[in-house]
Amino acid sequence: MLKAGTGCRKVTRISGPDIDVVTGVWEDGRIGVLRAIKKGPYGFGGHVFGEKAIAPVSDFDSYKPLVYQIAAFFDTGIVPVKPEETLEIIAFMEAADASKRKNGATIKMGNTIF
Repeated sequence: MLKAGTGCRKVTRISGPDIDVVTGVWEDGRIGVLRAIKKGPYGFGGHVFGEKAIAPVSDFDSYKPLVYQIAAFFDTGIVPVKPEETLEIIAFMEAADASKRKNGATIKMGNTIF
């Protein structure tokens, strides 16, 4: 599973009738870009661009791995994702929505209320 981890500092979302593009910038300089197609053919997947190589992220084919993680959580009580990472995921989505409402303005992450 690919995870960007915590430390995102700013988020920008540009939205059009057929596509949304969300860009996140992490405190260590990493940049993540999500392109969400609203109309027409679509697929799930991606690429990771590193210093030495570009590698594909495996294609999405089902929610089976997620269901396994949920079942393991119910069996063990051990959370598969740290609470602070879960909170940052939610803050990232809120920042992306705030950016869209503000016509693509960059939203700084942190203790900001959107």
